[in-house]
Amino acid sequence: MVDMPDESAIEQLIAVVNVELGAGNWSAVAKLTVELYQRALAAGDQQFAELVQDLHWIANDAVAHPLDAAAMVQP
Repeated sequence: MVDMPDESAIEQLIAVVNVELGAGNWSAVAKLTVELYQRALAAGDQQFAELVQDLHWIANDAVAHPLDAAAMVQP
């Protein structure tokens, strides 16, 4: 659980999530977005928290259905 909102921690988490997204590491994205969601809520940013939650569910779906996700991200 997150104690206090920390903008730099949120920015760092966003950067790490972006790296994992770029690498296609959906399981890491699913794990990281849990903390990012909590920090966004603690910071009072409900809209961002909802976007993070959506990304979390997308990542979970990609982990559960890896072949489908791979086909969707093909250029």
